[in-house]
Amino acid sequence: MLTFPKIITRSIVIVLIAMCADALVASETIRFGFSFIEIIGDVMLVEVAILFIVAGLIDFSSSIGAAQFRKSVLGSKQDYSQSVHKEAERKAAVLVLAGIFIFMILLGIAVITHN
Repeated sequence: MLTFPKIITRSIVIVLIAMCADALVASETIRFGFSFIEIIGDVMLVEVAILFIVAGLIDFSSSIGAAQFRKSVLGSKQDYSQSVHKEAERKAAVLVLAGIFIFMILLGIAVITHN
């Protein structure tokens, strides 16, 4: 079970991995004549969007509506479980928190680089 400290720790790990990947991508695009700050900002914004969408899909996939859809339309034998839904919410919280952290870093970069 994910506790609040584990959620924060996993979110920070995701942010650190994403920041390393962002720096690598942005530094490689300098070869093509693009600005490092512009590229890293765009990449980070896309990452935030992807993290939020995936978190929403994780949460929705275990919701009561999705469980009823799978049971009635797809013939699944798995019923809705509140404990499974709560665990999916915790997994989604990791991604949402990571997205918020990355967005805060992005805002910091925007404030620092603003002329």
